[in-house]
Amino acid sequence: MTKAIDFVKGVAELTRPHNLIVAVVTTFIGYGIVSKTYGYQLADKTFIWPALVVVLIAAAGYVINDYYDIETDRIAKPWRPLVSGIVSPHTARILAYTLFALGLAISAIMNPYILLFVAANALLLHEYSRWIKRTGFIGNTVVAYNSAATILFGGLTRSIELDALVPYAVLIPAIYAFLFVLGREIVKGIEDIEGDRRAGIYTIAVAYGAERARSMAILLLGAVVAISPIPALLGIYNVLYAVFAVIVDVTILLSLITLYKANNIDEIIAAARKARSLLKVGFLAGGLAFTLGLL
Repeated sequence: MTKAIDFVKGVAELTRPHNLIVAVVTTFIGYGIVSKTYGYQLADKTFIWPALVVVLIAAAGYVINDYYDIETDRIAKPWRPLVSGIVSPHTARILAYTLFALGLAISAIMNPYILLFVAANALLLHEYSRWIKRTGFIGNTVVAYNSAATILFGGLTRSIELDALVPYAVLIPAIYAFLFVLGREIVKGIEDIEGDRRAGIYTIAVAYGAERARSMAILLLGAVVAISPIPALLGIYNVLYAVFAVIVDVTILLSLITLYKANNIDEIIAAARKARSLLKVGFLAGGLAFTLGLL
């Protein structure tokens, strides 16, 4: 009985339920924007299907990521379920492909275009875990795209349901998420520059130096602040969007000031560590801005 409970806990740890909730919320953002744009109620009972697909595909991605990361985790994270033996690598692989298959099957029932979108993203998730994540900046870009993809998916599924065009308003939070996460990933690359250099991972910081990486992060995150007023002008968000968007902008600006004031490599790395903590708060506030702003 204890082994069974440990196994269930191990599977839960592999699938990262808290991240799955975030994925459902971002899917709802895209879905809700389309609903509101065309004058329908924000959420319909049909939302269960895109939400389920996102949960299945995202969970599969997290499991297969641990499968391919097992050798790295033996050193860095020996408590992870596959390394500790709570879940066997073989079982994890079967679980991942089963989840992928279920997500694709539901997508096929929904619509051929939805299946195409989901299949492409499932393949990208798999290949990210298998090799792309070790490429550095390309891997950063894939992580940023994945953050935006759930918003696009929600918008696509609702537009197909309503037999309508995907409104450009869906692109705004998707671009916002992409720029924010890409900037955050570059900041993380600055923080991890020494470890990434030893591992042969060519992040922007490793390939071009911490100072250039800092400049790129400042440019990307500054762009997030610059576009943050746009959603408020679209007429589909309430005042809560503005409230939480200000919180996002403040956390970003504090992060940028911290990075900008650093004078040497050691200070830049320390600043990146502080900035990444601030950006975690900003990311949460951004999700709340686009979600609560629709209500």
